[in-house]
Amino acid sequence: MVKTFDQPQDITGDNIIGGTIRNFASTGITDQATTPTLTVTDGKITVDTVQANTLQVSTINGNTVIRGDVKIYGIVDAGFVRTTEVIANQRYEKQYLEFALDNEQGTNIGTGLLWPGKPYNKQFVLRNNPDRFFSSESIDIGPGKQFSINNSLVLSLDSLGGSVVNSNLQNLGTLQNLNVSGNVNLSDSVFFDSHTGYLSVGNAQPSKSFSVYSMINDVEIYIDSTADARGRIGTLNNRSLDIITDDQVRVSLEQTGDIILGQEGNAGTTTRVYGKLSVGIKNPQEQFEVAGNMRIGGKLFSQGSTAPTEGHYNQGDIVWNTNPLPSSYVGWICVQSGFPGQWKVFGQISG
Repeated sequence: MVKTFDQPQDITGDNIIGGTIRNFASTGITDQATTPTLTVTDGKITVDTVQANTLQVSTINGNTVIRGDVKIYGIVDAGFVRTTEVIANQRYEKQYLEFALDNEQGTNIGTGLLWPGKPYNKQFVLRNNPDRFFSSESIDIGPGKQFSINNSLVLSLDSLGGSVVNSNLQNLGTLQNLNVSGNVNLSDSVFFDSHTGYLSVGNAQPSKSFSVYSMINDVEIYIDSTADARGRIGTLNNRSLDIITDDQVRVSLEQTGDIILGQEGNAGTTTRVYGKLSVGIKNPQEQFEVAGNMRIGGKLFSQGSTAPTEGHYNQGDIVWNTNPLPSSYVGWICVQSGFPGQWKVFGQISG
């Protein structure tokens, strides 16, 4: 017999053991399930599916541990995330960390990666003015790799890219196969003018093919050529030129045009001439030719048709007869110095 009650009666939990209660309802719980959905065991609650529009949790207090995989389709808004490993699923288009703009300031400047530690925090962050990435540590790339801009080599372990054309390098090691285009200035001492092809040491405006300028003495020595294909070695600024060996002057070219062989007072120097030697004759026919008078051992050797009648002459000076005839003489010799001195004929020619 089923007992009926006219009015609701209290039933304690001790009076319900086993069995199934359908359409159960209480002030805080409504059960409309048609299949088992919630399972409660010691220390655990198992639910197949939780729908966000039916389950709302405002706050979870205390530490929470979740063991197993968690899938979230949407945005996770967390104040701090700490993980031992981040794995990006390659099936999704976005595989990167995104530092969104600050809602209040509209900027993500200052965001990046931070490794706390001592004596300072290691950083890789975005900075501005200009926009750039800042790294507090050195960046070490793997062997065989390179730094590139727009897929063009900029820097590798042993090479600069061909697009690197401007530099303020101050210290270099050993250079090989150096190509320079344009003017060159080495330490404000060596100058090359790419337009003229002139090279100078000490002169910022080279005027010859190659020159060396001493500012202290205001002397510039140059090597050049002429339009008729003749080489030139000389000085500028009306300066004399010495050719030396063993720090001794061997040949002097004076600014007046005088040429000095050897040094005064150094009689041990030997000057050798191989071939024809001439003085005042452009095309000598003999080994030695002189166009005018000459003096040997202090004695004058000149030529004329008569003995001198004016000028000063010394004893021993000789005048060679320019018009020798039979029964005449080879020349005249000064037997007493004076103006013009006393002259006697010598060397009679047979008649």
